[in-house]
Amino acid sequence: TVTMAALLCALQARGFGVRPAKTGPDYIDAAWHTALCGAASANLDTWMAAGGPPDARPLSSRALRARLAGVRERLAEDCGGEALLLVEGAMGLFDGAAGPDGGGDGSSARLASLCDMPVVLLINVRGMGQSAAALAEGFFRFRPSWIKQRRLKFLGVICTHVGSERHAALLRDAFAPLERHHGIPLLGCLPRAGAPDIASRHLGLVQAQEAAGALDRDALGRWLEEHVRLDEILRRLGLPVRVEKKDGASVPLKSTTRTRRRGPVVAIARDEAFSFLYADLPPLLRRLGAEVRFFSPLRERLPACDGLYLPGGYPELFGAELAANTELRKELRRAVREDDLPVHGECGGYLYLMRRLRRSDGTEIPFCDVLPLEAALRERRVALGYRAACVRPGWLPDTEGAPLWLRGHEFHYAELLTPIAPEEALWQSYDAAGQCLGPEGCRHGRVSGTWLHAYPQGALTFWRAWLRLLR
Repeated sequence: TVTMAALLCALQARGFGVRPAKTGPDYIDAAWHTALCGAASANLDTWMAAGGPPDARPLSSRALRARLAGVRERLAEDCGGEALLLVEGAMGLFDGAAGPDGGGDGSSARLASLCDMPVVLLINVRGMGQSAAALAEGFFRFRPSWIKQRRLKFLGVICTHVGSERHAALLRDAFAPLERHHGIPLLGCLPRAGAPDIASRHLGLVQAQEAAGALDRDALGRWLEEHVRLDEILRRLGLPVRVEKKDGASVPLKSTTRTRRRGPVVAIARDEAFSFLYADLPPLLRRLGAEVRFFSPLRERLPACDGLYLPGGYPELFGAELAANTELRKELRRAVREDDLPVHGECGGYLYLMRRLRRSDGTEIPFCDVLPLEAALRERRVALGYRAACVRPGWLPDTEGAPLWLRGHEFHYAELLTPIAPEEALWQSYDAAGQCLGPEGCRHGRVSGTWLHAYPQGALTFWRAWLRLLR
């Protein structure tokens, strides 16, 4: 993520407009991209975008590319100008969902192969010398069966966490034969010294809205320029090394305010406590006929709306502030009980809808009490992984015919303390390998909550059905 941030800053300093993206289900890194370049970051995931049950017949490459293009097109509605797409990978290059033919769905390699994008391989060389070149050659030669005839195009290698100039010289010598044999150069050696120190917490990096303001963007771009052959990267991409800098070269976000109401109003929580929102969900809801209004549960009262969506985030870190906004909690309970307001919460939003959350130190945070549940934070992660879910009958309108499937992911440290009756569950949950994980989520009237973060492109039919509750 540090390398991605530095590349964004360096490219913008050279006058390039950049649109960032992230492979896999990630909100925090994508928010860092947006904070640094001003453009919404797309989450491009080949497993979640495919949609349907986990054992469904794979989509054709053309159909899957079209779905991923749909994600980018929705975000382009809020941006302007041409730009270079720069994608940050997740985990290792070939790491994705388990499956036949060596898996690979959802991996950075699968996305690069599908969309014919060149790859810059990053290797953390802390404590490693010449072995880094052997590791790189293994990546160049590795051919899982799903790649078939379409080979990955490696643009080059960047070594990170380099300890000294002597270490860098050793690496350059070790990588020289690879460039001669494979035509893949060592593009740079990023030292440990001078790299920004971005703190982490239990769900990933500290959020950009808390820490990005302290970064010196100019210094970060210069740090990359000093240690990476950016001219060579641009040359190998067939791009000029510099373009005329324009105002807003970073592809600014445009206002999404509507001048007239086009359909049901969906209020979406968005602040420090609720920030795990896929950037293409608001434009998707607008395309489905809704009007979107953002509000802060930390600071504001409940806006006038026909439905409420609470995304994930860190309500446990802002428990005192959320509890102090008693007017909002009263208004939400009144709207649910008297007006039957449809409400949907995911992960952190799910917690906020419960009666209370118990911290690891035994203290409790009172929340909204519109779902008759309690949960506790654990020291260890409770769940992580891709999920496919089949909606159970009796909840959403017009879903009694063909099964309604959606895809997303689950990642949380909280655990339910309250049992849920089977008839109150939202859906039957499955992992990426097709193993049934049992009923998941909870609904009480038209209030629903779940651990599952739905990926918009893989949950189109779900959001369309949920909006019908609002009409």
